[in-house]
Amino acid sequence: MWKLSMQTLPGSVIKLAVILRSIMFLTVEPIDYVSRLINGENELPPLYLRRWVGPLVSFRTSAAEFTAYLKLICHLLPNERILDIGCGCGSMALSLTEYLGTQGKYIGVDIHKASIRWCQRKISRKHPNFIFLHIDVKNRVYNPNGKWPAEHYIFPFESKSFDVILLKSVFTHMRPEEVNNYLKEIGRLLSDEGRCLATFFLLNQEQEKLSKEGASKLNFSFGDETWRYIYKNRPESGVAYREDYVLECLSKNGLVLGEPIKYGTWSGRRDGISYQDMLLIRKLNLPYK
Repeated sequence: MWKLSMQTLPGSVIKLAVILRSIMFLTVEPIDYVSRLINGENELPPLYLRRWVGPLVSFRTSAAEFTAYLKLICHLLPNERILDIGCGCGSMALSLTEYLGTQGKYIGVDIHKASIRWCQRKISRKHPNFIFLHIDVKNRVYNPNGKWPAEHYIFPFESKSFDVILLKSVFTHMRPEEVNNYLKEIGRLLSDEGRCLATFFLLNQEQEKLSKEGASKLNFSFGDETWRYIYKNRPESGVAYREDYVLECLSKNGLVLGEPIKYGTWSGRRDGISYQDMLLIRKLNLPYK
């Protein structure tokens, strides 16, 4: 009951809590700065930026984990072009600087302007083939005053510009029409043999079974048959989709699974690989073998 009451808090109350949390992180930033100096981690972004991309304790480990997935699942090569949608303050970029060669190219885009500015100053100056762009896309929680609606946004890149596209914990904060448009853009941006690695929270029969048994780590209590979310008044804080809806969106946009879905542990699965569910996506003319 207490958990459900937290999920139904008014949006204004949640917004106030977020503001107070931001103030707290800014207040303790000097302590974090000294700690980074002492531990030889001065290349890390400030605390108030790191907290935007997930749990602070997993900033490095999560990036290392997904760097391994890019190599093992996407078969990313050092000379390829990668687009990191939702790059935040550069956790993946920092992890990839020693892997991508000078012939390779990394472009990170994000709606959080402060994070992009930090990446441009601290990463691009040392690694010219790592480029960061701010995209002013609207998100009702993370960028409510954004200029461009996500359901109609066209990324500022030519078609077939990328060999690999990564969306790590991006679709888990988007509405259905926005997800569909991003998938359409992914189909446009991928080279003919390109690969996209994207994470979701997927709703399916096994997940429903585990949820009824109390094994699920997340409770998506609101929404409809297509998408469900954790917080009634802030859907974008955490979104899950019916698996068949996601597959339908892939097909509609000329995309297909590159290999079977790799389910995560969030739903209570004991054989989960990562926390969220992972999809390897290719163009329709290159189905998995």
